[in-house]
Amino acid sequence: MKKKRKLWLQVLAVSIVFYVAGMILGAAAMYSSSRNAYLSAKNDMISHDLERICNFISADQCFCWYFDYAKTHADEIRNNINMKYSNLVSQITTFNSEKEAIDYYNSLPAEQQLATAVDRYFFLQSQMNYESTVFGYGGLFCIDVSEDNEGFLFYEAGKFDENYELKDSDTGLGQKWKFYGGDHPAIEKLRSGDYETAAFELARSDQDDSSYYIGYMPVTVGGKIKAAFGIDYNWDDFHTQLLNEVRIMIGIMFLGMVVSCALLMLVINRIAIKPLSIVQHAVRDYIKVKDNETAEKQLDRVKSKNEIGVLSDDINALVREMHSYTANIKTLTKEVMEALAHTIDAKDRYTNGHSFRVARYSRMLAEELGLSKQEQEDIYYMGLLHDIGKIGIPNSIINKPSRLTEEEYEIVKKHPVYGYEILSEIKSMPELSTGARCHHERLDGSGYPDGLSGEQIPYMARIIAVADSYDTMTSNRSYRQYLPQAVVRSEIEKNIGTQFDPAPAAAMLKIIDADKDYQLHG
Repeated sequence: MKKKRKLWLQVLAVSIVFYVAGMILGAAAMYSSSRNAYLSAKNDMISHDLERICNFISADQCFCWYFDYAKTHADEIRNNINMKYSNLVSQITTFNSEKEAIDYYNSLPAEQQLATAVDRYFFLQSQMNYESTVFGYGGLFCIDVSEDNEGFLFYEAGKFDENYELKDSDTGLGQKWKFYGGDHPAIEKLRSGDYETAAFELARSDQDDSSYYIGYMPVTVGGKIKAAFGIDYNWDDFHTQLLNEVRIMIGIMFLGMVVSCALLMLVINRIAIKPLSIVQHAVRDYIKVKDNETAEKQLDRVKSKNEIGVLSDDINALVREMHSYTANIKTLTKEVMEALAHTIDAKDRYTNGHSFRVARYSRMLAEELGLSKQEQEDIYYMGLLHDIGKIGIPNSIINKPSRLTEEEYEIVKKHPVYGYEILSEIKSMPELSTGARCHHERLDGSGYPDGLSGEQIPYMARIIAVADSYDTMTSNRSYRQYLPQAVVRSEIEKNIGTQFDPAPAAAMLKIIDADKDYQLHG
């Protein structure tokens, strides 16, 4: 028999596996999509912020002169950034061309040129420091991207403290930076001189810290590339926040999984598992006790309209068909056995009907003892044929009107063996031969033909022995009339433990006590 595995556990296990796999994939997809969406959004926001600074610078034609001036006067600007030159700075004017602006600022006295450069430097500083502080950039810098002075640092933004004062006064002006970013698309365009299509692009930094992203935006003044804004963005804070959100979502998904599994199991239990269980128990019960009415009632409880409901209807039809077929077989079997019993009883004109009565009493005892309906039916047939061996006993002995001699009695004692030999050929009902052979065995071992004792005697044979003795005492014999009920009761009670098994003997006494009018005697 196959080892039983509960269907609901298998369904639950499969559901959990799929839900967990889905949860893992969903969490990974959510993390990846959130991260990509964030970087895309951040790319747009940074581009917008830097474009605003570029627009300020592009609108100020002084910067077309300043970027070139700062390359050759970096030390002077750096040494004078804390000095006030406002009285020397010329009013910013609008020029018709970049060349006109450059010529104008170059024509100014050296001191006024320096003052103008420092002023533009402060403008650049204020814009970059503000952007870097407000938006929390890891780094914001302005560098030269021209081939002859690539990497020259115009300014690197500092951070303001709580009083909105600059923490770090080191401008970095004049330092040379090496471009970072490896295959960064914006850098490649700037290096190749493709300034027209160069635009802000954010990509992962090629430095060791993978949480840093870097981007570049060209600064165009007068229609020409003059510098580029570079930015480092550390997204650790967002990454931590994103992971926390993912954990919360995983928790929600897990809770959803538990609730979904519970609801799924309720639905599956209603439409599949419970109906299948009913069908299984109905089939098993029918196989065990052959009770078609109980099986049909159980199968009628299946209300499903799916394949399981169809299966239940088919099994119900099969049970009815098997019951009808089995009933026909049983009827035939009963008729054949009763015909044999009539044949046996007809041989002894003094005890006619003995086999039927023993069969009846045996079934009553089996019912009183709580045996199943199938066992009650089996013992009825055993009782019917328990004396079939008498067919082998001469009629002169069977119908002798007086008491038998010792020799004749020894011949009669052979009928259990004869009965066993006849009935042992019926392989489908081996219990018939057992009842025929052992119904004259006694509990104390003094019976025949094998001298069995106690538990060696089959239980069914011990029941038949009580029924057989009861009928012998309560029916007329050639040598006497049936015995009074009180005498019969006394004989059975007296022989408990020696001739009779206590359980069937006690059941017989109970039946006798209920038979107030002595209706059972032959």
